[in-house]
Amino acid sequence: MSLVTAGAVTIGVALAAVTVSSGGGAAVGATPSCRGDHITVASLASGCAVSSGTVVLPDGRRFTVPPVGTTVQALPVAASGAGDPGDVSLTNTGRAGLAVRVDDHWSGSPAAVRQERAAVQHRNAALGSTSGAATTTATTSAPSSCSNKTYTRLGVRWASRVDWRYNATGQKVAGVTAIRAGADAWTGVLSSCGKKVASTASDRYLGTATEAPGVTADGGCGSSSGTSVAGWGSLRSGTLAVTCVWSRSGVAVEVDQRYSTAVAWSVSTTCTGTRFDLRGVATHEWGHGFGLGHTAQSSGLVMKPASTTCETGQRALGLGDLMGIDALY
Repeated sequence: MSLVTAGAVTIGVALAAVTVSSGGGAAVGATPSCRGDHITVASLASGCAVSSGTVVLPDGRRFTVPPVGTTVQALPVAASGAGDPGDVSLTNTGRAGLAVRVDDHWSGSPAAVRQERAAVQHRNAALGSTSGAATTTATTSAPSSCSNKTYTRLGVRWASRVDWRYNATGQKVAGVTAIRAGADAWTGVLSSCGKKVASTASDRYLGTATEAPGVTADGGCGSSSGTSVAGWGSLRSGTLAVTCVWSRSGVAVEVDQRYSTAVAWSVSTTCTGTRFDLRGVATHEWGHGFGLGHTAQSSGLVMKPASTTCETGQRALGLGDLMGIDALY
């Protein structure tokens, strides 16, 4: 099969052309194979088995094909007002092919999509509902983050402590302390919005790394190195950071983060000017790292998909953030 490039077609239109329903039929006969460094989403619809290579989305984001049985997810956070490229999940099921999800749009091999959709639903159902009836002492004058109980899950969680390292190459500010604080915001006994929970999420900073995080400059995910790394690099205009999470059967095995070198950052207790608060953005990225997805921008929660300059309030979990980490851990 010849590879068909999507050109300037937008994500929504391109995926609509290859999106499959849960009622599609499985491939019959020998399974075709897709190879190379430019495997298109359209070609995956043939049900081809993919053992290696690079999948290129219509918007140009590139993903190294993960090993069989592995899912890789790319979660970007944007500067407020910039376009949202969408969250991506790519699963290699082996013989059934690859399943691709951009936000709520599924595409790829029909058999793989059916298999992965069922697996995600099963994993999320095992964790219970996506909202709760917890009470809070927040008053009507409290910020919206203390009145909003919503959260979403990525369908993955850690079964053990997250051990990670920091690569300072190209850093815009001395950022390791802020990024460590972002991770710690989700662990241990947490109090916010009049509610207290004991989160069993856990991380340990192991020191500096020589390897770069497995996040590509276009906002996709490269190869898993086996080591979780936070670091710096160029990203597309309007993107502040991207987190890539690798998992197997819903159990996270690696999380890498890349913070943009194209924007101005602040690590001060207070923030002024047109800089972005690294600790607040890191808190958001570690929410992804521990298994939480995006909420609506209007939620005011840490896990909303875009940040404004000097948004130091994003360092503190809102009610939905707290309930989300409590549901996972």
